[in-house]
Amino acid sequence: MSAYIELHCHSHFSLLDGASSPEELVKVAAAMGMKALALTDHDAVYGIPRFVHAAREANLQPLIGAELTLSDGHHLTLLVRDAQGWHNLCWLITAARHNAPKGQAALAVDLLKDHTQGLVALSGCRKGFIPSALLRRDTAAALAAGRTYRDWFGGAYFWIELQNHLLPEDRRLNESLVELARNLGVGYVATNNVHYATRDRHMLQDVLVCIHNNTTLDECPDLRPNAEFALKSHSELLPLFEHFPDALSNSLLIAEQCQFELPHGLQTLPLITLPAGSTADTYLKTLCVEAARKKKLAEGAYAHLDYELSIISESGLSNYFLVVWDIVRFAREQGIRCQGRGSAANSLVAYLLGISPISPLAHNLVFERFLSAERKAAPDIDIDFDAERREEVIQYIYDRYGLEHAAMASTFVTFGARSAVRDIGKALGLPLETLNHVTTTLDVHNPEKLPQSASVRDALGQRMNMTTWQQIMDLAAQIDGFPRHLGIHNGGMVVCGDALTTRVPTEPASMNERYVTQWDKEALEDTGMLKIDILGLRMLSALSESAACIRQTTGKQIDLDALTFDDPAVYDMICAADTVGVFQVESRAQAQVLPRLKPRTFADLIVSISLIRPGPVMGDMVHPYLRRRFGEEKVAYPHDLLRPALEETLGVILFQEQVLKIARDMAGFTAGQGE
Repeated sequence: MSAYIELHCHSHFSLLDGASSPEELVKVAAAMGMKALALTDHDAVYGIPRFVHAAREANLQPLIGAELTLSDGHHLTLLVRDAQGWHNLCWLITAARHNAPKGQAALAVDLLKDHTQGLVALSGCRKGFIPSALLRRDTAAALAAGRTYRDWFGGAYFWIELQNHLLPEDRRLNESLVELARNLGVGYVATNNVHYATRDRHMLQDVLVCIHNNTTLDECPDLRPNAEFALKSHSELLPLFEHFPDALSNSLLIAEQCQFELPHGLQTLPLITLPAGSTADTYLKTLCVEAARKKKLAEGAYAHLDYELSIISESGLSNYFLVVWDIVRFAREQGIRCQGRGSAANSLVAYLLGISPISPLAHNLVFERFLSAERKAAPDIDIDFDAERREEVIQYIYDRYGLEHAAMASTFVTFGARSAVRDIGKALGLPLETLNHVTTTLDVHNPEKLPQSASVRDALGQRMNMTTWQQIMDLAAQIDGFPRHLGIHNGGMVVCGDALTTRVPTEPASMNERYVTQWDKEALEDTGMLKIDILGLRMLSALSESAACIRQTTGKQIDLDALTFDDPAVYDMICAADTVGVFQVESRAQAQVLPRLKPRTFADLIVSISLIRPGPVMGDMVHPYLRRRFGEEKVAYPHDLLRPALEETLGVILFQEQVLKIARDMAGFTAGQGE
């Protein structure tokens, strides 16, 4: 077991300033025998959920933190001790991000004072105020800053940070820092300001910094001077801190101070206005029962409704359904076409609230595919809106809940083959014209092969020999999947009853007055936070425009929601594959299947759409179904217990729903276990 833990470590989520993934850092730290590892990316917790998952898999204690950029340009390393510390770190990162242009951060120093509880502070690298003051031999300024930090964080939770990268003055600086720590009565600790897991990532680190600065290796002023910023073991660091060996062992003491575990589970949800005397559970039931009566559901449906409501209540999701219902209600009141998609269609509650237009009872859908007592994962409700008016819905959510309580989920724009080659080549000093020639003829499926066209060879000249190309390809392979910059999810929104910063930092989106969370869709799901997908569907726009056109030209008001699914003329067109512009049945594959399938009912259309999916296509289910449909092959069931699940599709598995039912009927699973 290592007597040292790295407390200052950057992954590739320190965008364009870290050359290893969180998983790679964890793997190397575990191999070194470290029992814990900290992740302290620049002004962000983008990679924390992935880091925590990887650390737990490797039996390492994950230490959560960030390196903050202060408004005076200096850095400060923060680690989380407890839940209050997490809230404060999220708040501080948010404040820093919203105090600077998009993609940058600048935390006003005076904001630290009231947000230090639950945090451990390390004085930082050479860009920290204290080290930089000592480097310019301003001991008084360093001492004053040290006293301030000690008073704000407490003597037990403010540590002087020592680093030795074999740079000029590192030894003298560390001696001065230790003397300062003793004068302040605080501890000191060694870190290595890690920016890559292993030394061989040093070149990639330089290239990333060049990409960030939009410059070349020869001209970039911010390159680190050597390859000493890798993860190092206790034995590697001990000679560098031979005069202060307790600086290494003190890292274990700090790890013991940080016992925080990342919160997991539902965020608090906003409370919509409820009738007097109602709770979210009772109001949700009232809305559903009223809708059931209007839709004249059979008496047997009420028992299923009670079952769904009980699962929703036990999962703490009643208010979630009400929030989604309120969004749909607003859209319909404004004449914005919308409907739910995906597994929400399996919920009778979603149908009764108008979220989904499909009755799950009419189609024998299984609720547990959407939500069950056995499955702890949060449900996902995706709603399609008229693409031309989706922004109105998003703005309604922001207006109703406020910027502190609503934000879009983020996404990370990663390097593709062509963009990686272009960016890396530019960092290596190759002319843009040459790179454009190369990337336009690059075979992305065989990128290691040098483009061979005459025009490319002429453009390359002596600048791009095979060695240079191989170097670019090696770097491109290393950079594959790295996040390049933060983007915004197509429609995923998070709403929170408490300020969002109690769970995750936010930062400005590219659009004014829009915020984005620092976690993407996967990270939100991993931590159990609920999001609502506000998606734009152009077909809904086309329907709205068509209805308006009919009204303007004929005076007739078409009620699209009242249309039935039994018009023979429509099926005649579909059977003739006259479906260009018809949502979900216009593809070339559908055009080949439809004339043979000859759909005459809505259920036939469901089958047609399901046939042309990866599962049925790769599983060789398409032709057996078609042969059975037209009597060319006998319908057979390997076991009688399969008949209830597969009878509607002639013994062929076409729907996800059927896999669940087979697990239930054959293996005796509950529906939730089957899901």
